[in-house]
Amino acid sequence: MVAALALSSWASRAGCCPLAGHVPHTVVAGPPAPTAPAQPARLRVLLFGDFGDDTCQQEAVARGMAAAQARAPFDLAFSIGDNLYECGADPRLPGAAECAFGADGNTVKAGYRPPADPAFDRLFERPLASLARGGEPVPLYLALGNHDVSTWAACRRGDLPLPRMGRVKACLQVAHQGPLWRMPGRHYVLERGPARFVVLDTNLLAGDYGDLSFDAELAFFREATRGCDARPCFVVGHHPPASAGDHAPSMTAGSPFSARVERLQQAASGPIAAWFAGHDHDLQHLRTAAGHDVIVSGNGSRWRDEKFLRVEPAGSRLLFASTAWGHSVLEVSERGWSVRFESQALEPLHCCQATFPGACQPVTCGPAPAGPTAR
Repeated sequence: MVAALALSSWASRAGCCPLAGHVPHTVVAGPPAPTAPAQPARLRVLLFGDFGDDTCQQEAVARGMAAAQARAPFDLAFSIGDNLYECGADPRLPGAAECAFGADGNTVKAGYRPPADPAFDRLFERPLASLARGGEPVPLYLALGNHDVSTWAACRRGDLPLPRMGRVKACLQVAHQGPLWRMPGRHYVLERGPARFVVLDTNLLAGDYGDLSFDAELAFFREATRGCDARPCFVVGHHPPASAGDHAPSMTAGSPFSARVERLQQAASGPIAAWFAGHDHDLQHLRTAAGHDVIVSGNGSRWRDEKFLRVEPAGSRLLFASTAWGHSVLEVSERGWSVRFESQALEPLHCCQATFPGACQPVTCGPAPAGPTAR
């Protein structure tokens, strides 16, 4: 059903990393269709996740994204969670425990200023310093991942009670501001050109935490997806709704996670074009039983040896998966959109094209775009 591919040139370009001899394992569902003539892109978006660890993989992926930016500039970028490994922001710093959300449980209470936490610079912003356009950083927006709010034993720092600790960690990431860090809330809507991005706190799909409620996330999602029948709306959230990677077993039909995903899908007021995620440390393109394209771009700093033998939940289809280090690029035009997966050496791995409101169909990757994008 799938064909295994070996990207031999990848290994020779991996440089000083201990895993330089590893050849990525890649599977595809079948031969792609020829590339269709594409409309001029009005929006170019860089997508990456699970980036927040200072590894040689992170260095290689950051270098590749900077090269992609130099080749054809991005209009914005998303880091899709697990921004600060292992345990998120430090709640023990002076004043950190005072971070609080406002009455909406989403944005930081007015007047709060977070303490300087060196982890933001060391683990995230410094490695991305070259991601700039004309001397200005690419607008980079973030979603919360499970490591960003972690309260398991190894991450219980300080004397905050566990529910409050997770909430404070989430608050500190929303409160932080920097040239390469924009998180307006735990969840938020971003309108850019022809596209809408609905950024979720998908930690609530795994279970309530920090006295934060999944019901409130549903209410936000219901309002955020109004009008999505008129323009492509993309969900951005750390946890994917389907996977063939390490986290697939938690997504079986009827599991608590999948039950919440189903409730979220039912709450949508309009169609979802695609769901961009991380969490699995790999690259994947899937399609759910409900017809949603799922783009996993989570191989930013921590690689896993995956074989992609199991796809969950039942009814989901795997169209592409790879353990190659890299990122993905979304392009949105007036009448459609496309995704291009690239390795850290900028080798094309998988491409798909969609005519709104249709699905993103696998196609042969054309030449890499070059030059400035239309605005």
